[in-house]
Amino acid sequence: MDEVLAGALRCGIYERLDYLEMLIADGDTTSLAALAETELARLSIAWRALLALHEPDERGRCTRCSGWRRGRLFPCSVWVVAHEHLIAANHHADATSAAP
Repeated sequence: MDEVLAGALRCGIYERLDYLEMLIADGDTTSLAALAETELARLSIAWRALLALHEPDERGRCTRCSGWRRGRLFPCSVWVVAHEHLIAANHHADATSAAP
């Protein structure tokens, strides 16, 4: 992928994320419900596709993050970030809301 195309791809993705964050911050209840209906499935599919690329091989190493000399032990940084944002963030929010 050339530099211009890579830059456009990166810019497009960040613009989409900025747009979604703006909708979340400023949207009314109806807009947020519509957003959840369309975007949650897309985000779930995207996470699954990304995680599938980083599944460990038979030696327990991430094939995408591994170099040719040595492998990156599972979990790689992609799985760690997924856990932080999809699991740990929920546990933190649950603990915070349960506090007196």
